[in-house]
Amino acid sequence: MAPGESARGIDYHEGAYRRSATMIDVKEAVQIAKGRAAEMLGPSSFGLEEIEREGYKGHEVWSITLSYPRDLSELPHILRVGTPPLHYKRFLIDGETGELVAMKIREPASQ
Repeated sequence: MAPGESARGIDYHEGAYRRSATMIDVKEAVQIAKGRAAEMLGPSSFGLEEIEREGYKGHEVWSITLSYPRDLSELPHILRVGTPPLHYKRFLIDGETGELVAMKIREPASQ
């Protein structure tokens, strides 16, 4: 391993990092999405719902949709009946750097 590189191929330079020009694999993108979800939304059991590669603002990204339980206990009983038990969030992970590009609300398709 060359100086400034880790086993994952990340170069550290003046507090920033760059990844080699190869695209991160889907497993790594999912782990990054789950890690960022836990950081921003708090610990939960995140389920993997969808994976897709797409273009976003000139970047090739992994679109990772995660689900997590909705706390229905705070809602009045009448509202619990029609409220979906899960939240869905879409995480766009830059395919080259592994950085989180965006987090979006993912509404489930009507049933």
